[in-house]
Amino acid sequence: MSDLDPTPEYPGDVAGLARELVRIRSENPPGEERAVAEYVVDWCEHHGLDAELVGTPDAPDRPNAVATVGTLAGDGPTLVLNGHTDVVPAGDRDAWTHDPYGGEIVSTDDGDVLYGRGSADMKTGVAVALVTALELAPRFEDGEFDGALVVHAAAGEETGLPGTETLVDEGYGGDYAVVLEPTGLRVATSAKGVVTYRVTVHGASAHASHPDEGANAIDAARALFDRVDAYDAAVREREDDLVGRGYATVTSVEAGTDGNMAVLPDAAEFLLDRRVLPGESIEDVDAEIEGLLADAAREDGVDADVETVQYYRSASIPADHAFAALVREETGDRAPSDPWGLEAATDAREFVAAGIPAIVWGPGSLSQAHTVDEHVSLDEATEALAVLEAVAERVQDGDLEE
Repeated sequence: MSDLDPTPEYPGDVAGLARELVRIRSENPPGEERAVAEYVVDWCEHHGLDAELVGTPDAPDRPNAVATVGTLAGDGPTLVLNGHTDVVPAGDRDAWTHDPYGGEIVSTDDGDVLYGRGSADMKTGVAVALVTALELAPRFEDGEFDGALVVHAAAGEETGLPGTETLVDEGYGGDYAVVLEPTGLRVATSAKGVVTYRVTVHGASAHASHPDEGANAIDAARALFDRVDAYDAAVREREDDLVGRGYATVTSVEAGTDGNMAVLPDAAEFLLDRRVLPGESIEDVDAEIEGLLADAAREDGVDADVETVQYYRSASIPADHAFAALVREETGDRAPSDPWGLEAATDAREFVAAGIPAIVWGPGSLSQAHTVDEHVSLDEATEALAVLEAVAERVQDGDLEE
């Protein structure tokens, strides 16, 4: 532990730190991560840990925080504990039983529970990572360990901002990584990717009393929706053993909302969500969508164009990778140990793309992510702390050396 006494402002325990992180609003959109990133750096400095802000390209108001224990250029390995600081908007506050930014801890028959936006996804994971670094710092400082432990508090994960990518590019990538999304302490070695497309269908406006004088963009969009349905059916035939099926889903539609109610819309816009399996490339998926629109133009006369709103590549390492096996072993009977993958996209992709073995593992349930009255078990978070300390010790002891 740090020689400095914890204070209410900078608690040194997981429950207290997670509570403080939840109380700092960091919604994305619009992208309010700076306050929580600055708090992470202040927390680290209070406890004697080295930390700094790292800017995100093209987003100067949305920095990342990174803490380093040990020596990055040392003789031993570097383990990265990765988390993100942004949370999705809380939405209607009146729908919440607990204040989404109150950081309320409630005692239940099953233990203490922390409520609030980001409690599960994933500020408790960030707290576990930071306290792990705090607990192990003396062993790095005394020379018992020759490598390093790095904690990422990255910006923009929810909307594809390259927070984690930036930290990896800046030299904080390490040899192994744990992405602390809420998995109930189950080890995921694969995660789906996703591409979100904005499709704009063009028509010609006319007064609704003379519809034949125009071309209703909504009618043209109907033909595209039929093609998306057929494409979705085909994509569902593709299946990964760990993460399940691919999907193509229309998630938002807008047409005519800015015009007169009696005028045919000259454009209809919709968002298409395409879930990407390990082994599928973004480029191949792009080509499929372009082909879908080309077929609609040629066979249905639909005039449409498409742009990519955001994308996350899929990620996977072998299910029997030695690092995954080590984390499963240390997790023990706290969670199922059979091979498993996440249907959601995560920042694990940034590590895998850089050749760094990464697993997704952390306290909390993914079903709580983005929900009203989001909450997390603090007992599980305490268990996660013990596991991560043991994992870090074994990594530093060379248990993964070939």
